[in-house]
Parts: sequence; structure tokens; C-alpha cells
Amino acid sequence: MTREPAITVLMPVYNAEQFLREAIESVLRQTHTDFELLIINDGSTDGSEGVIRSFVEPRIRFISHPRNRGLVTVLNEGLANARGRYVARMDADDVMREDRLAKQYDHLENHPEIDVVAAFVDLINTEGEVTGVWDTDRAAVSEQEIRAMMPRTNCIAHPTVLMRTDIAKSLGYGARHEDWDLWLRLLSGGHRIAKIPEALLRYRVHASSFMGGLKREVPLETRLLRSRADFLRGEWAHGRFGGIQWRVLHAQARTLARHVVKNKARPLLRDLKRILTYSPFGLFRERRILGKTLGAWTGEQLLLFPYLNAGGAEQVHADIVSTITARSPLVIICGFSTDRAFEQRFSAHATTIELPRLLNHPWTRAAAHRTIAAKLNARERPTLFSSNTSTFFALLPLLNKEVRTAYLLHAFLYQPGGNAQHRTWSRHFDRVDSYVFVSHAARTEYERFLLANSVPRSAFGKLHFISNAVTDFGTVKDHGKTGILFVGRNSPEKRPELFLQLASTLEAALPGHFRFTAVGIEQQASHPFVNFKGIVHDAKALAALYAEHDLLTLVSTREGFPMVIMEAMAQGLVVLSTPVGDVPNRLEPSFGFISSSAEPATVIQEMSATIRALDSDRDRMHRMKVDALAKAKAEFDPALFAERYRALLLGSSST
Repeated sequence: MTREPAITVLMPVYNAEQFLREAIESVLRQTHTDFELLIINDGSTDGSEGVIRSFVEPRIRFISHPRNRGLVTVLNEGLANARGRYVARMDADDVMREDRLAKQYDHLENHPEIDVVAAFVDLINTEGEVTGVWDTDRAAVSEQEIRAMMPRTNCIAHPTVLMRTDIAKSLGYGARHEDWDLWLRLLSGGHRIAKIPEALLRYRVHASSFMGGLKREVPLETRLLRSRADFLRGEWAHGRFGGIQWRVLHAQARTLARHVVKNKARPLLRDLKRILTYSPFGLFRERRILGKTLGAWTGEQLLLFPYLNAGGAEQVHADIVSTITARSPLVIICGFSTDRAFEQRFSAHATTIELPRLLNHPWTRAAAHRTIAAKLNARERPTLFSSNTSTFFALLPLLNKEVRTAYLLHAFLYQPGGNAQHRTWSRHFDRVDSYVFVSHAARTEYERFLLANSVPRSAFGKLHFISNAVTDFGTVKDHGKTGILFVGRNSPEKRPELFLQLASTLEAALPGHFRFTAVGIEQQASHPFVNFKGIVHDAKALAALYAEHDLLTLVSTREGFPMVIMEAMAQGLVVLSTPVGDVPNRLEPSFGFISSSAEPATVIQEMSATIRALDSDRDRMHRMKVDALAKAKAEFDPALFAERYRALLLGSSST
């Protein structure tokens, strides 16, 4: 008679060939050896069965099915066939720590009142790199915390559990939700769940895994609502109306309200506003423009940008278009521009049309996307390039694989739990051929974001750095009265009010000693000592303004590597900046100053002291201006910029 093992490790397998060997080996290496590994091949069509049969190991029991029957069915079959007193779950793409079974076995043996013991997980990608942790997992550790969290959301990583077999068999897995539903029914029945606060398993997240697949495609609120509804229907059908059911119902109501606001009401209201405010005549006109333009367009490079208005990003976009003028590019502007500063620049180098209504109206956007995609798909060597537009990602699923795609990010900051828009776009990462960054810091931050979303480092080869360029270089000029310049939009992240505070501080200390000029800010009577220039559209006029000054102050809270710094250096200005974006990586002490933080009081104190020190040492300021101009000529070369973007857009060579 076969001796019953202490533990049955239950491993369902479906098309897991890539990671299966590592998963099995991690089980066989366990320091607790009194177990059987029950592997059920659920109709795999890859080489999974060959991997399993390659192991000559008496502790492995193997069941194979010719067709796929689904995970829940296989899990219940596994419970029915388990011989051990305990059942440990294990997925075919995860990796156990060697002492996992030993620690969990000891815990259940020493705590007979506990029926299920889980553990923490470390998240890994396809290459086995640890990319982060599951926050909910770490937030609920004690029994009380698990019991409080469970009605709201699952906080137990299924592949980490060790369960008492008799209890698991008596409850079984539900029809659709193999784990969370089981934990809720366990708690409803008075059973206890514990967790060992150690990462005893590495949980692999990839495109075909549950966390990497369904959780990207289905909104969180939808998954929560479906799972809780199934649990409540089952409980109420059996006449169970206890405390946990009411807590689940309460959580359901809160999630439903959040779902309606976030996923239904906001998009609906946004679309309703467009329906009510977009002119039908404007929609008709834009549709005619699109049809006529696409009918006449003979080029192969289509570029999508948000605006024509004044801004550093728009200047870069116009410069990019200018590199392929001879190839008859088409530029589509997807948003409503606040001004038309770059209209002539775009139109001089490309056929340029504006379709903000057509591409965003709920009744016309899908058809417009299909029309544009069809035109690209009909080209021989087409390229789609974009920056700062969601239309780019809406087009990707409609494009043939022959269409080359590239997306430019001017700035990026990884925010764990944030970056919602980019997390949505990341599902298309494989379809984008190239991501372009204008700052090394933004690229590094985006790599952190990708790793946290289980994109392996091997895919980072499509991330490219291309420095922006400057086309107008001046000469170093010294002025009798030190000129201090601010250039930027009147927007919260640029903080023009902080520049005005800096100017007020210097003016109060040394009345009339400095010249202050603000570009991009309208006249303010409260600062009569500041020369307000408003928005300057002409590039040569702006270059002349730079040349009339000695110092540029950038006081932003968020940047990539801004064009204003590059333009100022190209005219021989010393740059004073907050430590944002790529500035700390590229602004050197020989020609610039970086404040120790972006906190307003610190910026004003440190910049005002630096300005006064430079003003009193004109020789030093002159040397820094010379170094700034030299650095600009060496790094912001328009010829190199044009060469790299032509290679990217025309596919002639690697960037």
C-alpha cells in the first residue's frame, strides 16, 4: 500500500513550457521532502507534457487530458486526487523558495486552529527579475487584517497557500473565481487564515499570466463586482446572512459607486460634453478635410501631435517634421490649440490638418481611426510617429505589422500606483517599435515603470535617447547690468509666480541693480521692475531676447530637459535651475547652477545668493557663459538631430 505523503503540491499546467522546468525544479528542491507533486496537464498544445515527462522522480504524479477543461475544473480534480494531509498550491510559472513547504508545514502543525496559511510573494518578470511586490498582500498580514481586507479585495496570493486537505475538499473551488471566492467561503464558515510575513514564492507576471492578462484588460472595479456578486449569490442561496456577507455587500456598494463614477459617468459626461459642444458643421468639415487630404497624400510618414500652440514640445515636434520635408509627411493635430504659434512651421514642412473634433467625438472617432489606419496599411513602407496623443495608441490595434511605429516621451516620472494612462497604454508596448526620450532621466524612470509592469529588460532595446537640437547659436555677450530671464508658459508646473518672487527678493535687496524679463507671462502691475514680454512666437525674436541677458532661471517642478535651457546655453547664458528631470544629469557646475531642492523657499534663497555672487564676479560669470555656449554647440547639434530622426522615421538605420 502506497504511503500517504504529508503534502500534495497541486500544479495545474496549460501551455507553460517556457517556465515549467524551473517551477518543477523549485518544488523538488524543497527542504521538506515528504510531499507528492501532482501535475495535471490541462490539454496543453505546446511542449509542456514533454517537459513533465523528462523528470524521472517518484514523487511526481502526472495526469494528462487531451483537451483544455479550465482551471477551476482542474483544481477540483486535483483536490479529489490529493493524498496528502495538506494541499499546497503552485502555478506552473512561479518559483518556490526552498524552505516554503517546511515553514508552512510547521506553521499548520503547530497551530491546529489555522486551516490555511499563506505567505508574501515577490513579483518577477519573464527573466526572473524581481520587479516589485503585491501591495495588498503586504497590507494584510495578521488574521484580523486578512479578515478585514477580504470583503473588500483578495489579499492572499493563491500559489502561496498550504491548506488542510479535508477542509479544501469540503468547500471546493467555485465556478469562476478559483481563490478569492474560496477564501470568503472559508471565513464565512468560521475557518481561519494566517500568513507568514516572508516572501516564500516568486510570482511571475507576464502577458499570459492572470495578473498580466485579465488584470490589464478588465477594470479592477469590474473584477471586484463580479467576484463578490458570485460569492453573495452562493451564500444567500444557502441561507447564510452573517457578518461577512454584509461586509461584502457594503464593499460591493462602495465599489459600484466608484465604478459608476470612474468608468461610466466620467467617460459618459466627457462624451456628452463633446456631443453637445462640438459643432456638427465642424465635424462635417473635418471629415471632408480628412478624406480629401488622405486622397491626395502620397507620402509614407504620418505624424500625430496634440497642438500647434507655443511650447517647447511643439517646437521639437516642428523640428522633427522638418527633418523629412522631402518625403511629403502628413501631420494630424489631434487637440484644440490655444494659439497658432507653430502653424506656419508645421505647414512649411508637411501637409498639416487639424481634426480635434473628428478624432474625439464618440460618434466619429472610431470611423476616423479606421480611415487613417487603412491609408497607412496601404502604403509600402509606412511609419506612424507621435507624442502626447492617445490617438496613437487607439490606432495601433488597427495597423498591419509592416507599419513602423514610434512614440516620443518628453518627460516621465514613475509613480507606484499611479501612471494610470501609461499603464493603459503599456498593453501596446510590444506593438510600438521605438520609444524615444529627450532626457536620460525620463528613460530611466520609464524603465522602472516597465519593470514594475513586468516588461523584461531584454525589451529595453527599443528605448532610444535622441537629444533635442538648437538651430540658432549666438555669441557670448557681457552687459553692464546683469539681465535675468524667465521663459515659460503660465502654468502650475512652470511656477512663473516663483520667478516673480525671486525678482522681488533681488529687487528689494539691490533696487535697480538687475534687469528682469519674463517671457510667456502677461503684464502684471504689481511687478513694475519686470519687463513682461508675453508669448513670443518668432524664433529669431526669442533668440535675440536670450542674447540680451546673462542668466536664465528655470523654477519648474517637472521637466524633461527643457528647450529653454538649450536655447539659453546656445546664446551663452548661465542657467540656474531646480533639480528636475534630466537637468541634474546634464547641467554642469562649469556653466550652470542647480538648487538643492524645488521647495520654493530653498529655490529663492539659493538662486538669489548665486545670482548676487555671479554678479559680483563678472570674470567667473563670463567663463561660465563661454562654457555654456561650447557645451551647446557640442551636444545640441541640429545635423545629428536630423540624422537620427530621419533614420527613425525612414527606417534607414538604427537610432
